[in-house]
Amino acid sequence: MRFCIETHGCTANIGNSMELRRMLIAHGHQESDLDDSDVVILNTCAVTSRTERDMLRRIGELRSRRLIVAGCLPAAIPELIVGFEAVGVLNRDGMEKVLDALGRSENPEPDRPIPCLPGSLCGVVSISEGCLGACTYCIVKKARGPLRSREPREIESDVRHLINSGAVEIQLASQDAGAYGCDIGTSLPELLDLLSDMGGAFMIRVGMMNPSSVMRILDDLLDSYRSEKIYRFLHLPLQSGSDRVLERMGRGYTSADFVHIVNEFRSRFPDISLTTDVITGFPGETDQDFRMTENVIRTTQPDKVNVTRYSRRPHTPAFMMHDMPDRIKKERSRRMTELWKEIALLRNSRYTGHELDVLVTEHGRAGSMKGRTRNYTGVVVHGASYIGKWVRARATDATPFYIKARCTGSLWTL
Repeated sequence: MRFCIETHGCTANIGNSMELRRMLIAHGHQESDLDDSDVVILNTCAVTSRTERDMLRRIGELRSRRLIVAGCLPAAIPELIVGFEAVGVLNRDGMEKVLDALGRSENPEPDRPIPCLPGSLCGVVSISEGCLGACTYCIVKKARGPLRSREPREIESDVRHLINSGAVEIQLASQDAGAYGCDIGTSLPELLDLLSDMGGAFMIRVGMMNPSSVMRILDDLLDSYRSEKIYRFLHLPLQSGSDRVLERMGRGYTSADFVHIVNEFRSRFPDISLTTDVITGFPGETDQDFRMTENVIRTTQPDKVNVTRYSRRPHTPAFMMHDMPDRIKKERSRRMTELWKEIALLRNSRYTGHELDVLVTEHGRAGSMKGRTRNYTGVVVHGASYIGKWVRARATDATPFYIKARCTGSLWTL
């Protein structure tokens, strides 16, 4: 059967879709584009009400096709998917349901390589499903459930498959990478040490880690980050700089915990890049609470802030809290976005005129190439013609989102 998978949402969703693609092809099904497919598998996101509306609109656009709705929307709000084939999150159980619906081969192709992301040499490996948190606003916990970590050797096998497929960047995906292993007697640092000891030319990008999880493993995690195979990159959500708001959110840490973790990483790795997340307009957030968040952002100087306006989600404790007007959320979102872009431009401008080592992972526009520095800063490189190699490039300009550079040196493998 000819299938098309359309994926929305987080890196974990992307990894789930890539694994399903491998499984379907192993059972004799053929991937095709949307127009030629016999079935469309829509892997959905439900993190905000806007995303929910986008997903429902897309379902409506595809309703004339044979459609299987997967992902967080049917898992968290099944009442919205009445009348359609639905399988929920594409974990192992979800993938088995898709195979049941489309048909299995009596002799599936064994050990088929995991594919890289389309158009790049980046691969995604899911290390766990679910989380240990109890955030009052989060609908993803209802969709993905409690923490279920994969065995280290199984993850190692998937990484090996990707490397053999040509991947040079491995993205470890989960809802909270810092919680990995708590349920099976291991930890994220132990996993990173295992993967770092593998042979092959590749770099590892560690996914988002909640501060409450990082605090338990901080010393060991810092030691693991010494590996030359791990990007100097930290995705650590703040969400709010107000401890009062963090408590209402059920986050399980304080703003001081966040600052402490950032300071510890920067003391060990001064060039590390920091991405964080902020929710503006959470119920009960005052002007003073928001100013506290701005102050933490100014203090820690992140390279990127994912800003989200609070969105009431059904089946969550915060749904019953008093929501504030959208105009306040939008204004605070605008202020936060302007602040982080100002910081990011200054941080990226530091590199102008300097030579950088850049791992080229994909083709860009107008003959350019895209890659990452060792601290995962995005670079658009002109004058490089090879993918999957390190190049020496001189930074010529900067934006809040990436650096522009020109290739100046020879190519080499990792």
